[in-house]
Amino acid sequence: TTRLRVWLVDEAGNVIAERRGDDGLITAQAAGFSTILEGHLAAMGAPETMPVIICGMAGSRQGWLEAPYVSVPAPIGAI
Repeated sequence: TTRLRVWLVDEAGNVIAERRGDDGLITAQAAGFSTILEGHLAAMGAPETMPVIICGMAGSRQGWLEAPYVSVPAPIGAI
């Protein structure tokens, strides 16, 4: 809820950049989730068309978009 961690990963799964900050869920609710994420991605030089996977509190009820629970085992399409 208080920290944000972002990794830029290449196609082979290698971490090529990383950022951490105090702008987690609590700050992001006020400042705007997309504004904070886009700022971190730009600082790492991520292309604007790069796909993004978001996890953790961003998917909570108070987060960017609530990600409902899925019963497991589950096919990839259910996630």
